[in-house]
Amino acid sequence: MSRVIRLALVQCHSDLGTETFDPRESNLERALAHIEEAAAAGVNLVVFGELYLTGYRTDEWLHRWATRVDPPDLHVQTLIDASRRYGVHTIMGMATHGQAMPGDVYNSSLLIGPPGLIGVYRKIHVAGFPYSQGISVERCFYSPGNELPVFDTALGRIGLHICYDLTYPETVRALVLKGAELVINSSATVCGMETYVQHAMFTRAVENQTWLAICSVVGDQRGDQLVGGSRVLDPSGRVVGIAGENVDTVVIADVDLDMTQPVRSKMHSFSIRQPDLYRPIVEPVPYP
Repeated sequence: MSRVIRLALVQCHSDLGTETFDPRESNLERALAHIEEAAAAGVNLVVFGELYLTGYRTDEWLHRWATRVDPPDLHVQTLIDASRRYGVHTIMGMATHGQAMPGDVYNSSLLIGPPGLIGVYRKIHVAGFPYSQGISVERCFYSPGNELPVFDTALGRIGLHICYDLTYPETVRALVLKGAELVINSSATVCGMETYVQHAMFTRAVENQTWLAICSVVGDQRGDQLVGGSRVLDPSGRVVGIAGENVDTVVIADVDLDMTQPVRSKMHSFSIRQPDLYRPIVEPVPYP
């Protein structure tokens, strides 16, 4: 049985929602065309960027155009039908409504395959910090998730995280310790953060000896220049696929999951861990 995943990172612009404009129709139409083209190229996992379907800077209108996943609404069902038709798995970023607590909106990545909706990851580290062009305002518009699930698929075990989650080394480490063989980050990389993201990606891949990919949306969104720079790294940190900046493009790379074992056999990074000494990592920081 092949352990090679042909992965496509769809780095492209995403329309924003307004009070009266639902961006999901145009973004979904564009996504379906990319899924069809990727399947024709032999791809079996297609990845889109952060909040691609809803628009990353839709901001105060996210609640209006957020998606329901249980039961799947029209947009999710359309993605399920496309995954079945083309025999591919799809990772799609979108705003989603809370189930147990109506009114909450989450920044989510959905993992969809031929069997249907496989799982949902909700961004746990909701950003709020200044950067070169302005201030991240995510905390104003959506709630943080509280789980780091790993999903079993016909392709292998996949872990998801979103953009700012990459800053926290515990995120990828936890996913790998839970058995993730491929970790995917859906992002909206803003201008000025390019070098940081490149170094963080390399570090997370090498310290966990894992396949790691990031897929970003691009384009100007309400004054934020989202630059892209999507890439795929192997367990040794080598870049095996990379997109340019500020351009709509698709990166295709072959991910050989069997490569992980020989890399880890030389590093022994997990077998010599001393978890009892790491307790301060998971203890809350005391207030002064």
